[in-house]
Amino acid sequence: MVNLSSKEKFLLEGEKYQQQLAIDKFNDFTLHAKDDNLKTLFSNLSKIEESHLNLINEMLQGKVPLINNKSIHPYYESNTFNSNNYLSVGGMMLTSLDNNYSYEDGDKIICFDALTTEELLHYTYNISKSEFEKSEFNDIFEFIINEKNENIKYINEYMNKKGMYNNTIYF
Repeated sequence: MVNLSSKEKFLLEGEKYQQQLAIDKFNDFTLHAKDDNLKTLFSNLSKIEESHLNLINEMLQGKVPLINNKSIHPYYESNTFNSNNYLSVGGMMLTSLDNNYSYEDGDKIICFDALTTEELLHYTYNISKSEFEKSEFNDIFEFIINEKNENIKYINEYMNKKGMYNNTIYF
């Protein structure tokens, strides 16, 4: 059992709040995305964020959660992720043949929103990690931060494959 300082509790409560916002946002994006592959992407991100929320809840109870370090990210097939021609994620395959760049502007907007959400979470977890550097929670923060890196890659790769960086976005 870990005794948390008031500052540590405050930081974990902040992470918990941000995680719940991300889950709600990704669930909403799953419903509103036009592209079926994008729906799958957001559904997977929501599951990942739920697992992070569970870790934070355990930490708030003073428990040191068990993490599976064998795979950095449950929805990747890392052997194809860096390929220029293919992206395989959670049973979804995007290929270079998908370069027709057809996407709904709404999908582009929610992708950018998701990307900034993950970047914010990545940043806040890095700040929290620095406060827990010499604690039992350091490895948990490192695990979550690594998954945030993968989530950012996941969204970026989808956006690249769909050509969402090729023109200006108008709000």
